[in-house]
Amino acid sequence: MYYSMTDLIWLFLLAVVGYYLWSGMAAKDRVRRIVKAHCAETGVQLLDDTVMLVRTRIKRDTRGQVRLLRQYEFEFTSTGERRYSGIAVLHGQKVRQIQLSPYHLA
Repeated sequence: MYYSMTDLIWLFLLAVVGYYLWSGMAAKDRVRRIVKAHCAETGVQLLDDTVMLVRTRIKRDTRGQVRLLRQYEFEFTSTGERRYSGIAVLHGQKVRQIQLSPYHLA
């Protein structure tokens, strides 16, 4: 069975999209676990046990290699009465930043 060049290009694009979706789910789960642990260490609670991808771009890391930089938003509470927002930045496989908005202490 022979494949045309167009068929091979479509298969390649399908594989790339599949890999992007699969790696995105793995990255989101990794960030969620790290953010949840960070919230517990800080004494706040991650709400809804979820993070939401808000931005993806390509950026070089400290070694000069091109990596995906993904920015996630999440909500947390310190008292159980009010929601606050936070962000987490994943560059490649490493969480580079977790930032919590100012909140009231319980």
